[in-house]
Amino acid sequence: MKNLFTKLLFLIWGITSAQCVTNGTLNATSLGNNGITSVQGWQGSHGTPSTAGVVNSNTWVWMWSHSGGGEGIFTNYNFVQGQSYQISFDIKTSTNISNPNKTVLNSLVYVKALNNLSQNAGINTLLNNGQIVLQSTIATYRSSNWITVTVNFIANQNYTQLSFFPYMAANSSTNGSAQVQMEIDNIQIIPPVTSVFHFEDANNNMKTDFCEGESILLDGAASFGESQYYLDVWRRPIGTTGAFQWQTQIAGNGWTQGQLGVLNLTSIFNGQGYAFASGYEYQIKVATASPPCVGWVPTTHEFRVLNSNASSLFTFNSFCAPDGTISVTVTANDTSSGVNHWWGLIESSVAGSITDANSSGLVGTIQSGTTTTFTGLSKDKNYYIKHGVYNSCVSWRETRTALPQTAAWTGYTTNFSINASNVGNNVNVTAIAAPNSVFVSHHWSISYAPNGNTSGNSPVVGSNPTVSNNGGTATFNTNLVINTWYYIKHGTWNDCAPWGETRKAFRIVIQGKSANGAVYAIETKDVKEVFLGETFNKLDDTTLLEQLSPNPVAKGNSCTFTTDSKNVSEVIIMDLLGKSSTLNFSIKDANSISFPLENSITKGIYIIKVIKKDNSISTKKLIVE
Repeated sequence: MKNLFTKLLFLIWGITSAQCVTNGTLNATSLGNNGITSVQGWQGSHGTPSTAGVVNSNTWVWMWSHSGGGEGIFTNYNFVQGQSYQISFDIKTSTNISNPNKTVLNSLVYVKALNNLSQNAGINTLLNNGQIVLQSTIATYRSSNWITVTVNFIANQNYTQLSFFPYMAANSSTNGSAQVQMEIDNIQIIPPVTSVFHFEDANNNMKTDFCEGESILLDGAASFGESQYYLDVWRRPIGTTGAFQWQTQIAGNGWTQGQLGVLNLTSIFNGQGYAFASGYEYQIKVATASPPCVGWVPTTHEFRVLNSNASSLFTFNSFCAPDGTISVTVTANDTSSGVNHWWGLIESSVAGSITDANSSGLVGTIQSGTTTTFTGLSKDKNYYIKHGVYNSCVSWRETRTALPQTAAWTGYTTNFSINASNVGNNVNVTAIAAPNSVFVSHHWSISYAPNGNTSGNSPVVGSNPTVSNNGGTATFNTNLVINTWYYIKHGTWNDCAPWGETRKAFRIVIQGKSANGAVYAIETKDVKEVFLGETFNKLDDTTLLEQLSPNPVAKGNSCTFTTDSKNVSEVIIMDLLGKSSTLNFSIKDANSISFPLENSITKGIYIIKVIKKDNSISTKKLIVE
């Protein structure tokens, strides 16, 4: 079906050779002097034009002129001011003498558009009125063979007639008794046909974006000269660049008689069982024609049907980028075509707040599209995402969501290894951090660890703490001796996560003797890794069967957690700095528990950790307003 439009045009153009002026072949029912009276649709403007040729086969008109007189013909035809016409005809000119002079040969051939001509109007009426379509010399078309002439003509006013005549003003007797002669045949006039249209709504507002269910009107009143038109529909999803796909056509085969005018496309195609759906860009193809004079003149225009019920809800994913800052990818729930999306990352002065009153302003630039990523966030600031949707059919709608202040990454660790050696009694220790997949800053320090206890805080004199932003190693070699317990504290942090640390106790001992002297060994114990309340990188917010509500919740109210209530042993609430406390809870039913939040709790983002009797743990984020 998609090739039908092209095929139909080809077919109709193939028949456009027919004339559009009455009896343009000058078919005569009799021949000879004043034979114009037997040519249907044509009259003599002056003189008695003759017909020649073979009746019922091929005839034409013959005219002469000399000494300011002669013969001419005319027919009725309506020319519209400002419109362009193509007029063609076959012509031969000659003289009655073999060697005419320049005066004779410079006599004129006239084609004119006029008004109010009558039979036998006279040569002066033709010369002094109307608009010249063609004026040329007899010499131009002097030939024994037919010459086809095509003229493009724009009417300077409305005219009702077209005339042909030769004119020799010179006296025949002083120019060798000469006269000029003109033969005319196969006259065609191709009138203008224009295909002009636009789209508008029921209130006559011109537009190309329509709402779902809105009436779509095609206004083709500016089209000109057509007696029939063809119309079909194509579409593609809004925002795509692929080819339009054929959908349907008007009436049974796309053809309709009459002028284009104003069409209610919605009503017409609903009546044919086809509806314009939202999310698509439609292409309407129209061709107008005036057969058999003019073949089809095609024009295409597009409009869109937009979603009238867009949603501003969205999801987000926070993650730690390679540079150690937080990145957030946001994705709209509503991805239908034709909806504009506005995304803003906004800093807030209050954790968990999404109000303008606490807003510190937009961070970076406004983003668009159904998904986008914000980068360079820090745990030391509070943010929320504002997402707005709109189009000409949807007033602004927005959703705001506060972001967590931390972001996990795979393989987070503060662990490290120790390489130690002893030269004489001087202990030399190098600590090497286990790798993280993102950038972290490192803190190293060394303290005494009596009996291997790492809970003390007695730094080794002369061994200053080391901070490194790009390295994961540290060396200690001041005031360290064998058989003494020390511990190294290794802390890491970045813009994604707060301080986390690992402590390792060690001492250098003499393992034995060799020929080269004492053999030393390193003894370690008490590895302790601490980070964000032991839940960082372990939060599970995807369990569909376990839900926390209401969320957000006002302080002083209670929350419900849906789970196997008889299996719950403890409920812990923890802030993003790792401070935690146990909450009292009660069993509501077999599938849920309830716990209160004190009025003294600070607004912000918390982690609720539900510990089960089977040692499994469920965690949920909770926003307290």
